[in-house]
Amino acid sequence: MFEYALLSIAAVVVAFQLWLTLRVWKSKLYEPRQKLLQAQLIWLLPLLGAGLVFHVLWEDTKVERKAAAREER
Repeated sequence: MFEYALLSIAAVVVAFQLWLTLRVWKSKLYEPRQKLLQAQLIWLLPLLGAGLVFHVLWEDTKVERKAAAREER
């Protein structure tokens, strides 16, 4: 039973890392070199790196949306 719980947690972490990596590569906020460095951070430091990249990407996206809303006015 413990092995299944551990395997489930690992699967969720890997799925999150895959999703975040794809989100970084699809983002128009960064240059290719920055995207590569962020992807490396996600996979080399799985929880800490992914959490950091997620937070930065979320903040940058929020700022970009505010700027786009201001331009529409």
